[in-house]
Amino acid sequence: CTGNGACPNCLGDLHQFVEFTTARGERIRVIYTRGFTPITQLEQARLGIVTAQMRRVAQREAHFEAMFPGLGAEAVRDEVAAGRMVIPANVNHLRHRLDPTGIGRACVTKINANLGASPVSSGTHEEIEKLEWAIRWGADTAMDLSTGGNIDECREAIVRHSPVPIGTVPIYSMIIGKRIEDLDWPTIEASLHHQARQGVDYFT
Repeated sequence: CTGNGACPNCLGDLHQFVEFTTARGERIRVIYTRGFTPITQLEQARLGIVTAQMRRVAQREAHFEAMFPGLGAEAVRDEVAAGRMVIPANVNHLRHRLDPTGIGRACVTKINANLGASPVSSGTHEEIEKLEWAIRWGADTAMDLSTGGNIDECREAIVRHSPVPIGTVPIYSMIIGKRIEDLDWPTIEASLHHQARQGVDYFT
C-alpha cells in the first residue's frame, strides 16, 4: 500500500476511485461507492465527467475557453463540481428543444421571465405566445406560475415549446381546491415527480 487511499486494501470491496485533472491543472482523486451511477450534472462533474450539457454551456459562455484554452468545458465542469454553477437541464426537457444554459457566478448574468395562466384570463396558447416574446427579448429562463385554467396542459406545452429552462413553484398547483393543512408528503412528492416527468428543469 502506498498510503494514498487508492489501493484495493484501502478501498475494500465497497468503494472505487477515479482521478482527473481540473482546468487549472490540479489533480483530483474521488473515492465513491462501487456501483454508483451518476445522474445529475453535479454528480457527474464531481466524478470528473464532462457532459454534453457542460460542453454546450462552454460554447455559449466563450470566456471559459478564453481563460482556459482547449479546456473550456472542463472549466465549466469544475464550476459545477464546486457548487458555483447549475445547469438546469431535465433529461425529459432535453428530448424536446432545450438548449442548456449555465447559471452561476462565473457565468454572464441571466434574465428570468415569469408567465402563467390565471383563473380569470389567458390559456395555453397565450402563454406560449408570452414565452416566445420573452425569449425574443432576451429571457434566459422562464417560470410557469399558472394558477388557473388547465395548468397541467399549459405546463407541458410550455416545456415542449421552450428552448430555455423552465421552472415552476409546485405548491401553486398543489394547493388549488385544498387547504394548506390538507397537503401531506405523498401529495407533494407525487406532484414533484409528475412535474419532473413533464420536463420541468427547476423548482422554487
